[in-house]
Amino acid sequence: MAVRLKYYIMIVIFILCVILLGLLSKKNKEAIIIDKEHSYFHDFKIYNGKVYMYCTITLENITDNDLSFSIFAESYEDKINGLITNERMKGFEWEIDEKTRDMKVTDKKIFFINRKQKISELKIVFMGEHGSGYMKDNRNLPDIYIVINK
Repeated sequence: MAVRLKYYIMIVIFILCVILLGLLSKKNKEAIIIDKEHSYFHDFKIYNGKVYMYCTITLENITDNDLSFSIFAESYEDKINGLITNERMKGFEWEIDEKTRDMKVTDKKIFFINRKQKISELKIVFMGEHGSGYMKDNRNLPDIYIVINK
């Protein structure tokens, strides 16, 4: 009887540990939420062996901490169709050039968001190496990943 009770207690402790680890990892992954309803893909360009995917993204920091982060995207479909050689792309900020009215990439690749802040319409361009293709399959956003800098 005592052995069976110890066995049940160990199972309950194991289940509680798994639940706790799941909650902790979920909290870290969702520190910055991407509002996909208010985020969208603009256009893409091929220039000097690189592909530029211009997007506008809305983010929200749901933590009580100011955060520094980088942003990445993956587009498996665009790798398969040959548009890019590697599906993982780094995000940079872009802006409209006042003289030419064209989209211009900045050097900014590390971003900051205050605690409980929502950033609407952050202009991000994802850059990747150009492959052999010249068409994008769809106008959907690539899969976007936020990496919080320590």
